Amino acid sequence: MTEVGDRMGKRLTRCATDTLVGLDGECAVDALQALVEELLPLDDERRVESIVLVEFIVAARVNPIFRPVTERMAADMRQVITRALDVLDVPGPAEEAERLIALLGGLILDAVTPHGSLGTERVRRTLRAHLRSVLVTGHGGAR
Repeated sequence: MTEVGDRMGKRLTRCATDTLVGLDGECAVDALQALVEELLPLDDERRVESIVLVEFIVAARVNPIFRPVTERMAADMRQVITRALDVLDVPGPAEEAERLIALLGGLILDAVTPHGSLGTERVRRTLRAHLRSVLVTGHGGAR
């Protein structure tokens, strides 16, 4: 699990939130989508990571030994997403981050389980529609 977290963290670091400064409209959507997609099961490597992540999150519910790692990963993800939304001048970035994180959780679960079995393109389209609602057509500041 720690290895999965480290790999995800390295990918997020490559998509530094500083690159979002000054972006608006579709440019902001493109950049934020690229950042967030690093967390989604859109290729074989990220699919395996997502499966490991889901299994550890479920295990942490009943086995406290896994909780510190899953809680740290959740906090790190929350911090990166909140910072990205803040840089993009989205009002209430912490609250908006929670909505985005909830969407990501659902997309991940549906993409890696028989619960939904979403394909890559559907995951991307769903994410993009949400990001547009926040950054372009919704109440976000980056227009």
